[in-house]
Amino acid sequence: MNSKETTGRKQRTSALRILFNSLRVLVCLVLSLFVLYWFGAIYFDGPLGQASVGNLILGIAWLVLIVVIWLVPMDRRLKWGGFAAAICLVAIPWLIICPSNDRDWKPEFGETGWAEVEGDKVTFHNYRHFAYVDGEEIPKWESRTFHLSNLKGADLFFDAFGGDLLAHPIISFDFGDEGNVCLSVETRREVHESFSALGGLYKMFELQYIFGEESDFIGVRTRVRNEPVYLYRFRTSRERVEETLMESIQTQNELKDKPRFYNVLTSNCTTSLRAQTPSEMRAKFDWRMLVNGYLDQYLFEKGAIETAGLSFVELRPRVLINEAANRADDPSKFSTLVRRGRPGFQ
Repeated sequence: MNSKETTGRKQRTSALRILFNSLRVLVCLVLSLFVLYWFGAIYFDGPLGQASVGNLILGIAWLVLIVVIWLVPMDRRLKWGGFAAAICLVAIPWLIICPSNDRDWKPEFGETGWAEVEGDKVTFHNYRHFAYVDGEEIPKWESRTFHLSNLKGADLFFDAFGGDLLAHPIISFDFGDEGNVCLSVETRREVHESFSALGGLYKMFELQYIFGEESDFIGVRTRVRNEPVYLYRFRTSRERVEETLMESIQTQNELKDKPRFYNVLTSNCTTSLRAQTPSEMRAKFDWRMLVNGYLDQYLFEKGAIETAGLSFVELRPRVLINEAANRADDPSKFSTLVRRGRPGFQ
């Protein structure tokens, strides 16, 4: 064998070794992420209280078990069998956890909404109309009736509570003289729970569709939480607005009879609305539907919102409504005051 062949063989051997080592690293990384996911299931959904110290201790003990199985010398089949058994120890109890509408909810999530559609008439039951006085909430749930013949369009309130990464979109359906109806897709939280993006990867929260008043849904965000809220006018047909409303009512009614879990990836405040739309009508998936602090920029690029000829950089400060919302002491005038002088609104 000449030197050229020897060199070629060494190069091929070296390349195969690099490939093999890379695959080993990739497999180890995937397995590590897999194990960490199930550790999270113990921490967030374990038997000793969601995200509790007790669950943390259980999770650490389970991780120690995984490490022992992996490091102790034993037959390969026995090792993989032990690993699978440790995963099943967590996965089986977790998979049988079921969502419910009957829990000790925080007041703002306390009632399960539903709606009746009778011809032109839509009646929302458990329609939320809270008031906020000096930071204190005054609960009020009621039934409200609107008429589809009065539906004119829809607007987007964009609550940028998480800066560039996370936001909460709220759709407002414009029924003309009858008023505006807000739809907020929420994590339905119990009295002891706070929002957690990581917890949303598991079964920490139920999914809730809530219809209610703009002065409630927006007022709590501007006045109580001091979160920046932007208001955009959707550029779409009245027919598509009605379709979105009816799809949302159908989903809310389904959740009343068959609750589902919220999921920060597949069933969040953005992807839930996309999922309820018939597949042939859905917008192409975009990463900003998950990192939805950029969702308004995505909608601007797609021409889905009115811009009055402004660039996105020019538009955004002009649609920030906090100052106007905080001055709107009369709920009956809230919708008018937050829209006055905004681009896209006459």
